[in-house]
Amino acid sequence: MQPGDAIRALTREFVDGFNSADVDRMMRPYATLYVDVNLPRPVQTLAERAAYYRNIVARRDRRIEVTPEEIVVDGAHAVVRGSILLFKIDGSGVSRLDRELRYMELWENHDGWKSIWGIDAEIHE
Repeated sequence: MQPGDAIRALTREFVDGFNSADVDRMMRPYATLYVDVNLPRPVQTLAERAAYYRNIVARRDRRIEVTPEEIVVDGAHAVVRGSILLFKIDGSGVSRLDRELRYMELWENHDGWKSIWGIDAEIHE
């Protein structure tokens, strides 16, 4: 499997996990330590990252779509740039687009690709 294909497959695992509230599935792409630049305490262990996502998916009011638009691989590292669509689900189960974001992640390959660093930002017009 090509690196880009592996990263896309792991991204799909994360999305499918998020949308089904399966945190274990969401965690498959993450390394033991992950840096989320958007958080007040950006360096998270795998357990801290899982707890962070448990709080988010417990609300059951969000659905996401993630599209890796560019993957640049250099040896054991890859930079991914893409978009995130965040949908809010109302009380009747209808989802509407709430926010659109752009993201960038750094991935590392040590016996499999893992996301080690990420940042995202909302698109403003």
